[in-house]
Amino acid sequence: MTITALMLGLISGLALGSIYLLIALSLTLVLASSGVFNFAQGTVVMAGTVLSFVLGVRMGWTPLATVSAIMAIGVLGGLLTHAIAVWPAMGRSKAFAHTTVLTTLGLGTAVNAAVALIFGSESWRVPSFISDNPLHVAGIPVRPIYLAMIGAGLLITLVIDRVLRRTAMGHMFRSTLEDPEGAMLLGIDVRKIILGSFLIAGALSGLAGFLIAPVIQASAFTAQELAFLGFAGMAIGGFGSFGGALLGGMISGLIAGLAPVLAGPTLTLPILFVVTVGVLLVRPSGLLGTAGLFGSSRLREI
Repeated sequence: MTITALMLGLISGLALGSIYLLIALSLTLVLASSGVFNFAQGTVVMAGTVLSFVLGVRMGWTPLATVSAIMAIGVLGGLLTHAIAVWPAMGRSKAFAHTTVLTTLGLGTAVNAAVALIFGSESWRVPSFISDNPLHVAGIPVRPIYLAMIGAGLLITLVIDRVLRRTAMGHMFRSTLEDPEGAMLLGIDVRKIILGSFLIAGALSGLAGFLIAPVIQASAFTAQELAFLGFAGMAIGGFGSFGGALLGGMISGLIAGLAPVLAGPTLTLPILFVVTVGVLLVRPSGLLGTAGLFGSSRLREI
């Protein structure tokens, strides 16, 4: 192992972490607002990778048109997930959180199979949407796509943080997270806030798929792995914590980037699994999570 290989692993880890934090943010938005572990979220990310190939390579769309279409389809995916797998269970089950685990998992599995039937089972290489000529930073060749991934992840994180802290919509959302019954008394339509979280999460997951496609290739069979990577980031950082999603996503990415260098590529997922389980054994709510933060006894059972 050389210093160059270690630095390349660190840079790729930061880039992957920037994408994993987007997936973790998507999961956190939905979980914090509704108490739903949305296991269909990985399917939206997978769809983003496949559509990057179909629209950007086969149909020759520009990167801007491709990513816009993917995010719009991600919004539609969030809407359909809410309509099919979540809304019918609201107020009809005492085990709402457990029910939606099964419904979102079932919906995601069905869509995964449909994508495989329509587009096939092979993997496709998606060219980088920016120049792939390496940039030399301190003598280390760095793929520009990695820098774009890091920049996009940090920019979106800052935008979400600013929206949540500085806008009226953000105040309504935070009120819903902290006290949904109190928010209802103030005239906030909690169900619209929950629906909005699904729509935003869908757009973020679609964007994550577009950004990561040139690195992992497009395939109909990556949904479960991508969902696990996002879930690991959320679990390590802290359930329901946006700061935790940032921390956990970057930790997951650094493990994914450095484990192949230090231990071998086949051990990346086992190491991440061990770290995730270890954190949850010590702190069941994650490093920055707060037990019982999900409030509503009627909608949230975490």
